[in-house]
Amino acid sequence: MSIAAIPSLPITTTADFEVGPQAISAYSRLSYSIWYALAEFVDNSTQSRMNYDGIVNEVLAQEGKSLTVEIKYDRENREIIIEDNSIGMTKEDLIAALKIGQPTPDSKGRSKYGMGLKTASCWIGANWSVTTCEYAKGEEWTATVDVDAVARGATKIPLACRQVSTDLHYTRVRIWNLHRVIQRRTEDVITAYLGAIYREDIRNKQLILLFNQNQVTLPEEHELARTEDGKEAREVFETTVGGKQVKGWFAVLKTGSRKLGGFSLMQNNRQIRGYPDAWKPKSVFGGEDDEGGNSLVSQRLIGEIVLDGFEVSHTKDEILYRGTEEEELENFLSNQTKRLKQFASVMRKGTKGTPWSAQKFKELLDSIKEEFSSSEIKDVVTTTPLPPLSVIQDSIKKQAAAVKVEEELLTMDVGGITVIVCLQDRSENDPYLTIYPNPKGELMIIINQQHPYYLESGTTERADELTRQFIYDGVAEYMVGKKCARVEPDAVRKYKDQLLRAKITRLHNRNTESQEQEQQKLGDVPTPAANTPTS
Repeated sequence: MSIAAIPSLPITTTADFEVGPQAISAYSRLSYSIWYALAEFVDNSTQSRMNYDGIVNEVLAQEGKSLTVEIKYDRENREIIIEDNSIGMTKEDLIAALKIGQPTPDSKGRSKYGMGLKTASCWIGANWSVTTCEYAKGEEWTATVDVDAVARGATKIPLACRQVSTDLHYTRVRIWNLHRVIQRRTEDVITAYLGAIYREDIRNKQLILLFNQNQVTLPEEHELARTEDGKEAREVFETTVGGKQVKGWFAVLKTGSRKLGGFSLMQNNRQIRGYPDAWKPKSVFGGEDDEGGNSLVSQRLIGEIVLDGFEVSHTKDEILYRGTEEEELENFLSNQTKRLKQFASVMRKGTKGTPWSAQKFKELLDSIKEEFSSSEIKDVVTTTPLPPLSVIQDSIKKQAAAVKVEEELLTMDVGGITVIVCLQDRSENDPYLTIYPNPKGELMIIINQQHPYYLESGTTERADELTRQFIYDGVAEYMVGKKCARVEPDAVRKYKDQLLRAKITRLHNRNTESQEQEQQKLGDVPTPAANTPTS
């Protein structure tokens, strides 16, 4: 059945298309993450510097300061304060900044939509204020917004003014009656994301970013793999997608992980998406839903893709592709990364199993000699008393009995042994590890996450290896105890040796399988040629 074309009708009148003040309430339901919401304020501060770089740079140089953005989160009073020492705003600038959807002449680059201040503030809390002073003006203006009141129609925002020194320049946003509570563990995630988002500014010393008085730092640098000629496995590229320039670089990590692999999408020297949630398009990394497969390519292939001419989402965490742009980009990436993907999938081949030289091992021992010769270690060895074995065993039983269901994080079958891995929040004075075969015949591995050594484990990779070693120790001790009727140290080491060998055999088998799969996908692709990239 065909549908006839609808004839155009004569225009008889017009109607205003209006957005009511109630729309401001909907901002609290935007799909922000807290780190991207906070980034809106950092965007405004850094873009302000770019807009007036001559003035700001001169003033900051005279003061001997850097552009600084400080974020303070007060959990008890449920408020957040974001303050900068950029150029500040006049009364007219502040009034313009309060208008929703009306970009000002300063709305460009990182702040091109002119919406971030309003949407992020309303998403974070029910009340917020902006206090600002433009350099050399000597006037501090404060606007205070009650979101619920505005939604009810009270759209006249009160402004207050006071006279201050003409040397001052700042903007301070205060948000209270927060919609969300930031958990302590989330604070580490916030700093990790902010460090990645603004890594170019931080690396180039264009910005000091503080969160609760702690300076946000760059993501950890990781060593790149090297080709046979000794040069880094890194390539730069430049192309066009949908008529827009796209450039960047790809590289292969010497030692990777699923968390480290993937591409960072950049715009205006700011990360839109990337570490610690990098983009892994299926056409390059396999897997599903842009999360990548569990292959060496997914763990080791990294890169930065600069997409300055593209639209971004309102929350600035995704690129908004038009037409066939995304398909074009993925096809280009799939072809451009073939050589590095092949290299990443086979690079272990020539280096695996190479033993350390005596000199290299001696250098390692020399580096740790100071630690084991320290007075602290000596005191433990020579003066620390050991409680009676019965007391130790009784303490272990009590600790195991105190394990809560929610602390049992993993239950697995290891060759017929039921192993339960537990993470307890005990005192820092309690043992780092407890290994206990319970009356049910299960092996409990109880890790004290408050032990100083575990807290100082640093990277995720180190904590991961520590936990694995704890489990290997537990299984080895348990099996030797069953076979020998008592735990003989020599037998424990022998049994653990076999477990560690089994681990390496498994890794070897998985790598071989992964290499074969990659070669089947890519065909016969040569090792990447040496390249001398430019940043």
